[in-house]
Amino acid sequence: MSYSERAEPVEGMKIGVVAQRLGISIRTIHMYEREGLFISRKNSAGTRYFTERDVEWLMEIRRMIKAGIGIAGIRHLLSLIPCWEIKGCTFNGKGGCPVIVDHNSPCWANKSNICDSTLQECRQCDVYELRHDVGQLKQRLYIRLKTAEECSNKPQSE
Repeated sequence: MSYSERAEPVEGMKIGVVAQRLGISIRTIHMYEREGLFISRKNSAGTRYFTERDVEWLMEIRRMIKAGIGIAGIRHLLSLIPCWEIKGCTFNGKGGCPVIVDHNSPCWANKSNICDSTLQECRQCDVYELRHDVGQLKQRLYIRLKTAEECSNKPQSE
């Protein structure tokens, strides 16, 4: 059973309140969810509930879109989070992970929203939480890019 299908009560703001607060439609929020940009919390009846952190993330998505980054671009940026390193998985990089079927989407965009290897729910994962701290994400990606660049700029020994 995925996190979003639990029968326990869920607290937070309903989707209509969030949509009104952000000045967007409910369909837009549904689209962001379908595109793998976030994971909703649902009660047993399927009603979506949002925490303040969820709303902050939706606001960040809106800022990125207004800055000219499309949904596919945001999804791709999120897919660059090295979840296998953060989680300490034994897979040989992203390519060996059985959860990640689309390499242009973040790991939490898998159908069940549960890591197959650890059985941890994605909403509770450190990797999913990284999306909130865009500065930390930028730093992590910068370090990875810098390291890759340094490797490619090393002179070949003859």
